[in-house]
Amino acid sequence: MSSSSDENGSAACQRIEDFIFVRELNEVFLLLDHISGRWDKSLYNFHSHDDGEPHIDELCAIGLAPPEGDQQRVAQAVKVLCAKDKLNAAARPATGLTIAFTLLVVGEDNRRDWRNWMRSMMFRHEAAQAGPELAPHWEKPTRLTLARYAFPGLVKVAERFNRRIFWIVVLLLLGLVLTCVMSWHVTGGSAMLQHLDTLQAQQLTLFKSIEEAEIKHSTNATAPPVQFCTEVDMTGAPHFRSTEEYQLCTRRRALSEQLAVVRMNLRNWLVPWRTCYAKVAGLFGQLPEEEAAPASATPAEKARYMRRGTEEQARVVTLVVGTAVLPLFYGILGAGAAVVRGLWAKMRESLLSPRDYTLALLQLALGATIGACIALFVNPSGQTPGSEIGLLGHWALSTSALSFIAGFGVEGVFVALESLVRRVFNISDPARRPAD
Repeated sequence: MSSSSDENGSAACQRIEDFIFVRELNEVFLLLDHISGRWDKSLYNFHSHDDGEPHIDELCAIGLAPPEGDQQRVAQAVKVLCAKDKLNAAARPATGLTIAFTLLVVGEDNRRDWRNWMRSMMFRHEAAQAGPELAPHWEKPTRLTLARYAFPGLVKVAERFNRRIFWIVVLLLLGLVLTCVMSWHVTGGSAMLQHLDTLQAQQLTLFKSIEEAEIKHSTNATAPPVQFCTEVDMTGAPHFRSTEEYQLCTRRRALSEQLAVVRMNLRNWLVPWRTCYAKVAGLFGQLPEEEAAPASATPAEKARYMRRGTEEQARVVTLVVGTAVLPLFYGILGAGAAVVRGLWAKMRESLLSPRDYTLALLQLALGATIGACIALFVNPSGQTPGSEIGLLGHWALSTSALSFIAGFGVEGVFVALESLVRRVFNISDPARRPAD
């Protein structure tokens, strides 16, 4: 019975030694490798033997030479813990955990990566042919080996982190493509509407010129009224009474052709939006049959009614998508750009940690929120005289541009919102000490 308890005790001691000593020693060597590879950090302070601190040669001796007894093992453990504390201070803001996690996420020679699968199979095949005296390529120790031994619990976490960040980047790229296509489409619709307004203004001006010419042509009060561009000859070709009528009617025909082309393009531009609206509205029940015009309307009135309906739908789509939908997408893209940039900076400085994925999701959610609500803080007509400077100051930017900027710097936007809330509701700043 006593021998069994002794065996269990020795096994427990061995587990404690593996947990405390081996993992801490691997973390120390990981920190040494990180600091020695940085130009802005130095290990020179570990060479002075008069400061009472553990030194590099002592740490290397711990890893290479087995201890002679339990007391020496305890002394080595103390040196390892002291060295870990001092190395973490020298490596800051990085720590052993962030260095190991960064290596596990983006480290070299990751055998679990699909890109190295073929190379792994090739080296294993060569090693099997060469015999047992040549170790496989993948069994050679790397910095990833130190990271896995120092933090074995982070291996699966790093794999999940890698997959999730990959899908976040893929979804952001898809969102970028969708946002660009939608933005270009809305810009095209706005350009067509502006061209249509310009042509309609020119048409009104031309109609006034034609009316004035008709009045001028009918100088005699007893003469019958004259309407330009209506008279035809025996063959059905248009007949003009004067050069002025010919020029005015030619301009009228050219404007009518341009308007017809723009309206045709506008109808084609509305096809995907009408299709999407029909699909979404169909979920709530059967759509009512569309009435083009009143039953008593003439064919010309029906055509005019349909044209006005198309123009109104196009204006509504460009207004809603341009001021509500696109800012939401641009807010998410801005937050996504900040997330990717932050991850890139942390990878470069070995500062990745498992919580960065959760922080990335929260930042994307905040970016979507501020992108959807940014229109509430934008005055399209500009700053009114005598009004107080709002949240955006004197900047004159589009709603989509403001949404992207707000999503990129979402933390600063919410700090500004907190300041605005205190100013509007006269709430004192909790960070400011009350006056005595």
